[in-house]
Amino acid sequence: MPPLEQHRRTVLPNGLTVVSEHIPATHSVAAGFWLARGSRDESLRENGISHLVEHLSFKGTATRSARDIALSMESIGGHLDAFTTKEETCFYARALDEHLPRAVDIISDIVCRPNFSQRDLDRERKVVLEEIKGLEDAPDELVHDHFDQVIFDGHPLSYPIIGTAANCRSFRRDDILAWRRRAFVPSNMVVAVAGNVNHGRLTALLSGLCPRLPAGRRGPPRRRPPRAGGGLKIVRRDISQVHLCLGFPSLPYTHPDRFALMLLSTMLGGGMSSRLFQAIREEAALAYSVNSFLEMYRDAGIFGVYLGTSPGRIQTASDMALAEIRKLSAAPVDGGELANAKAQLKGSMILGMESISNRMMRLARTELIGEPYHGLGHTVRRVDAVTAEDVFALARRLLSPERLSAALLGPVKRGGFELHRDILA
Repeated sequence: MPPLEQHRRTVLPNGLTVVSEHIPATHSVAAGFWLARGSRDESLRENGISHLVEHLSFKGTATRSARDIALSMESIGGHLDAFTTKEETCFYARALDEHLPRAVDIISDIVCRPNFSQRDLDRERKVVLEEIKGLEDAPDELVHDHFDQVIFDGHPLSYPIIGTAANCRSFRRDDILAWRRRAFVPSNMVVAVAGNVNHGRLTALLSGLCPRLPAGRRGPPRRRPPRAGGGLKIVRRDISQVHLCLGFPSLPYTHPDRFALMLLSTMLGGGMSSRLFQAIREEAALAYSVNSFLEMYRDAGIFGVYLGTSPGRIQTASDMALAEIRKLSAAPVDGGELANAKAQLKGSMILGMESISNRMMRLARTELIGEPYHGLGHTVRRVDAVTAEDVFALARRLLSPERLSAALLGPVKRGGFELHRDILA
């Protein structure tokens, strides 16, 4: 088991929340500055601005050039990075525990004092446009964006995190500065640190953080997405394979049935022993890649299946995937399969907590979502408590034909694919 968790939480006078987990057996730390804003907080015209701001933050500050920022961490053997999601933006570093003050200083400089110069915007815009072109050449990733557009039907959760080329070209420096003023306030932020960290020293280090950031409250609650489902989107591309996502609106991150959902996903397509892998790859040899996936947000979720195969096999593979989904809502799983899924899920969770970065991310997301912090032992007990009847009841509730959506990308002729919902009936 991972070392004993020692969780601490402090809210500084300016509204910044600091959470830490002391893991004394390690010699490193992972520190993240998290912003409770992502692509779902953007308007359609703003789509992609969170991602662009993340990029621009590394281009220089009042005291450091872009090269200085990179060298400051790499010269001590550390690592500095960032990412944007639908609901969050994160700037984070990994370093030896003795270098935590420098890591915090560098990230706070990036977050609190970026230059956002016109010259940097003009240059980084080109980089993001190349990133967007790269996504166009990754159909197995791009099909998920199209699937989000179907299942969330115009809500901001349907917007691609990376944004669009047209928006990227249109953003002005004033747009970037206005977004930062609105989003980068201490009460929207969480600083999370895991590893060999002393919480008192950390809060003292952060007490003077970001003096130029205005105090303020978090913005209004995000809108609940519409209960979508029932759509099919076909994007025809001249590529070698067809890529398919199909699935259902699902549960938010804090829902009490989320552990039953995780087990449902594990049994359906969570590994080589899963139903989808065995049926579609091992027995029918219809696809190389097939898996289930979960996306859980603050107030919504997706439970889906991805597969990629040749154009002549996509209909058969889709129908077979739907047949496997149907079995889950037709009869309870047997005890042996459920026990195996629990062991697989718990093992994955525990192994994941061997990573200091994963522990830092778990700390931050728990805080951002508004859940009380619980140790890993509590989570394991929640998984163990799930029964076959719990999984069956959830499957019957979620996996109905009228809630099914799908997105397909590839060389499919008109009339060459149908979504056979009746298989689920």
